[in-house]
Amino acid sequence: MIAVVGGGPAGLSCAHALAKRGLDVEIYEMDKLGGTCLNYGCRYVNALKEVADIIDNLNAITGKKHDLEDVISLDELHEKVYKIHKSMRENAKKTLEKKGIFVKFEEFKEDYEKNYDYVVYATGQNYAKNYLGVECATHRELPYLKKLPKKILIIGGGTVAAEYASIFSIFGSEVTVYARSKFLKKIKDDEVRDYIINDLSNFKITHDEEEMKKMLYNDEYFNILAIGGKKRYETNEYFQVLGKSKVYACGDSVRGGYTPIANREGRIVAENIFNEINNHPLKKMDYGVEVATIRMPINISVVGKQTNDFKTSYNRPGTGYYFKKAEKRGMNRIYYENGKAVGAVVMTNATELAPYFAQYLKGIEVYKDFVEVYPTTDPFYWQF
Repeated sequence: MIAVVGGGPAGLSCAHALAKRGLDVEIYEMDKLGGTCLNYGCRYVNALKEVADIIDNLNAITGKKHDLEDVISLDELHEKVYKIHKSMRENAKKTLEKKGIFVKFEEFKEDYEKNYDYVVYATGQNYAKNYLGVECATHRELPYLKKLPKKILIIGGGTVAAEYASIFSIFGSEVTVYARSKFLKKIKDDEVRDYIINDLSNFKITHDEEEMKKMLYNDEYFNILAIGGKKRYETNEYFQVLGKSKVYACGDSVRGGYTPIANREGRIVAENIFNEINNHPLKKMDYGVEVATIRMPINISVVGKQTNDFKTSYNRPGTGYYFKKAEKRGMNRIYYENGKAVGAVVMTNATELAPYFAQYLKGIEVYKDFVEVYPTTDPFYWQF
């Protein structure tokens, strides 16, 4: 019997792959199936972004400023999102049960390890909630907000901070982002980053710590902490937890990244457990070309490397930005190295194309290893 601790993307992926190989599996989940991704993270942000896009396009078409309350209250929106996610969780649970995988909605204690042949930890990252002595909201609290805050301070300069800031600004909040270093430093190309800050950002960005502190300690501001989390486990290259026997870990609890990466890590762990049982060689994870998406007024995909050799183009009027000013339609760059395309920053609504482009960068022959296009309904409707 194998225990998978955590019912998020990595845990579900691992459990499905283990069951497919004929192994008995139980999942432990303290909160909700789907983990951070479905309930608090990427899919929750997708839901808010869809509404934000409607408001943003309405503003562009009418030439007037509309807020979330003109469409729906935040409380009503969260109720609708909750019902959709509840349905997805129920479908996930039914799919698991059909495969003989049962979920225990309880805390897995370390002492339980002795009751299982193998244990897989897929418990996500550990997130701080306190900043300079002030309790702040994190991704886990946002889905329960009843009312849209008038003023918001977001601490963090990464993808999550940018997405929250963009969405809540469109909703009607006055948003300030405090970034200790560069804003969106994942984007190495300074010209592209400046374009995002000057032409796409609809919120204020500050690097001034004293200015941030004035807002942090001001009760008028709703404080959101978006500085990322810390991994929980150290593993070797095969995802075996150091210092333990027959214990693995995967997903954000080990590395941190995006849902497709967590899915793949979960499958690799399942394969390695099967291989260990059958005395076969263990497998390492090939992360390949990295793909990231930043959801702002125009979605931004970052793929592969950014070099000094590039070609630049700007989007023509089209779906999602037809009525917007020309300079806000999106800047796109393809980066080259030794005459070969090695990366891109693409600002378009068609971010589903990014994984295809990642495969192109690796070589057309690797399409046989194609995994998924993200975001998708995966991991809830996989076909194994």
